[in-house]
Amino acid sequence: MTVQFRHIMLMVKDVPAAAQFYSSGLGLEITKLSPNMAELDANGTKIIMHGVEEEPTTGGSPILSFHVDDLLEAIATLEALGGKLEGRIREPFFGKVAAVRSPEGHLLSLLQPTIIK
Repeated sequence: MTVQFRHIMLMVKDVPAAAQFYSSGLGLEITKLSPNMAELDANGTKIIMHGVEEEPTTGGSPILSFHVDDLLEAIATLEALGGKLEGRIREPFFGKVAAVRSPEGHLLSLLQPTIIK
């Protein structure tokens, strides 16, 4: 059996607004956009957004993890676009880490890695 990872799919109520959140907030390129479907390029990984009328009731949301150059700037940008910081900024040995909830309720993990010299 051959398996190949293709993309991450997020179910969202407002596809254009969700695509704009990720594009403006994290600089992801929108490669396809329609009222019910969007495709974004996350540095080679596809994030597909599919429109739904109601929130899914089973299972949990995936956690989308991103490395950022400036954690505080990324948080401020995402909050200005409707994101909400979840919990506090943590600083383990490998960098600064924060969780931000998108306007659609998906969880983003942001890491500003520590530069080891």
